[in-house]
Amino acid sequence: MQIFRKTWRSGGIACFNITEITGQGMNKIIETTMTYGALVAAGAVLSGCSMLFGEKAEDANLVPFSTISSGAYSGSLKNWDDKAQPVMCALIRSQSEWSYWFQPADNANAKHKFVHSEDAMAPKAQYFESRQLLLATRVIQAPDSVERDQIFTPEKVTMKNGVLQLNYRFNQPLSDATYKVKDFLLVEIPKERYTTGPVQFIENGRKVCEIGR
Repeated sequence: MQIFRKTWRSGGIACFNITEITGQGMNKIIETTMTYGALVAAGAVLSGCSMLFGEKAEDANLVPFSTISSGAYSGSLKNWDDKAQPVMCALIRSQSEWSYWFQPADNANAKHKFVHSEDAMAPKAQYFESRQLLLATRVIQAPDSVERDQIFTPEKVTMKNGVLQLNYRFNQPLSDATYKVKDFLLVEIPKERYTTGPVQFIENGRKVCEIGR
């Protein structure tokens, strides 16, 4: 037999868990039998407890997102003056905008990336009918194999007061490499509803870019 056992009380509401009782415990229950009405009341309290201990309400400002691997497509990022602008940011909403920021890989690079079709060169035009991309990129010291997936870490994307904002962490590589590479964070978000207003890129808690729309 099961019994509701009180475990927490706050603001006059008692919360219970359910414990299996046998033997002498059963006799004790018989002596203090809960009525049907009390059980119903306990059920109502349990419902209240589930609300108290439930997950936090979802933040209405959060925007669903996913991360696109830097190796998903074979193009290479265009060059820019990273001395004057350490972080380059972009909002990519079409195949033509993709082609502006990512240049096709030459044949040698294509072989290394095992490109077998045009699908691996760039997203198709239909892709951008429902999705758009947020790009943040840096020129960095080449990371070692352990650091490779820890350079950029997206934290959240929000839309608040008309401002679309990407928050992410950047970790500078500590490898002994003697050369530099362009590395980037590429985040996919829905296109619907997120079509107007400025776009901000927040790196390690600091705004590094803002794109006006």
